[in-house]
Amino acid sequence: MPRSNAAPVAMLRIPLTAVAVLAAVVVAACTSSTGQSSTPGSSGTPSSATPSSATAATLEGPLWELTGYVGADGKTVSATGATATFADGKVAGNSGCNEYTAGYTVDGDKLTLGQIATTMKACPPPETALEKAYLAALGKAATWAITGDVLELKTSEGKVGLTYVASKPASLAGTPWFATGVNNGKGGVQSIATGTSISAIFAVDGTVAGSGGCNTYNGPYTADGATIKIGPLASTKKLCGEPAGVDDQEAAYFAALGRATKFTIKGDTLELRDDAGALQVSYRQAIGAS
Repeated sequence: MPRSNAAPVAMLRIPLTAVAVLAAVVVAACTSSTGQSSTPGSSGTPSSATPSSATAATLEGPLWELTGYVGADGKTVSATGATATFADGKVAGNSGCNEYTAGYTVDGDKLTLGQIATTMKACPPPETALEKAYLAALGKAATWAITGDVLELKTSEGKVGLTYVASKPASLAGTPWFATGVNNGKGGVQSIATGTSISAIFAVDGTVAGSGGCNTYNGPYTADGATIKIGPLASTKKLCGEPAGVDDQEAAYFAALGRATKFTIKGDTLELRDDAGALQVSYRQAIGAS
C-alpha cells in the first residue's frame, strides 16, 4: 500500500467524517460437533471438553457470525450483521450497531447468560431493528448445540432462537479493524465518540492505513510474534471540530499507536498494548471480514 506525502501526524488538526477503510470477505470454518462444560461464572474460566477432532468447532474461541434469528412473531428471519465470541466466562460482540457483553456459564448443553450491557450509539432504523431482535433472542438463550460449523442457541422450550456460522479466525494483516477504545494518555481508555469511526488495515507489505476519526493516515509497521512497532505515521491535515472532541480523540489515537509494542487477537478483537501491558487501542474486526 503506497504511502502518501501527507504531513506528519504531529502537525494534524481537522473536521469531516472519517472515511472508514473496509474490505469484506465472507468466510466460514470448522467442522464436527461437540459439547463443552465449565465451572465458572463471569469470574471463572470455562474449559472446553476435548473435541472429536483437532478441527472440531467448540462454543468458545470462534467468532460466530449471525445467520438468522426468530422474531417476536415466532418466524425465522435470515440476517447478518451481528457477532458473538464466547471466552473466559464472557460473551461479546456486535449486536448490529452497538457492542455488547455479558457474563455466561455453561453446564453441558445448558447456557446461562447474565445481564447484557451495550454501548449506547445511535443507529439507523434497520440496524436498530436488528439489534432489538438480536438482543431479545440472545437474552432467551438457554441451551446451545453445534453441528459442523453452525451454532444454534435455543430457548428453554427448545426452540431455536439464534443461528450462527463459525468464521475463520482474524489475522493482523489484511483484516479491516475498527477501534472500540483508545487510551486517552491520562491512564484511561475511552470509547469512540458517537459519529466518528477509527479504522486500521495492516497490509502484508508492512504499511498500515486507515482513519483517525477525521483524517486518513498511513505509515510503516513491523510485527514479529506478539511484538509490534507502528510509525512514524503521516496524515492529512483537514481541520476538525465536529463532533465535539474529535480532535483530542484523534491525537490520542495516533499517540496510542506510537506507544504500542505488543498485540493480541482473540476472536474478532485486536488489542494493542505498551511494554507495561496497558491497553492502548482495542479494535473489532469488520463483520464478514477475515
